[in-house]
Amino acid sequence: MTKDRKSAENLANIAIDAIQEKIGKDVVLIDFDGVKGSLFDYYVICTANSPSHADALAEKIEEDIFKKLHIHPYKREGLQNCQWILLDYFDVIIHIFLQETREFYNIESMWNDVKQIHFEDKE
Repeated sequence: MTKDRKSAENLANIAIDAIQEKIGKDVVLIDFDGVKGSLFDYYVICTANSPSHADALAEKIEEDIFKKLHIHPYKREGLQNCQWILLDYFDVIIHIFLQETREFYNIESMWNDVKQIHFEDKE
């Protein structure tokens, strides 16, 4: 977990704004503050309508974070089939799911005892 939670929170908020701008759905921020042994500060989770929408969301998130913070993700996974895209920014992990995949893995339930903030969908 980072010593600079404000930077991690800022990165997470940039990602959330990018997701909402591209009409990503069911956005959830999971805050791992106080979770013993956690390697990260936040998860940002959202749902895309299609593989091409998931790809567009990932592209927008990366673009906005780079424009504002001048950093690229440490690792990117899932861009081959766009069912579950993971962008790893060390302290913030961003998950972009298709609906079926999100329901199958149900990450939020794994962390149901951790603070979760649900954002209203933008139209």
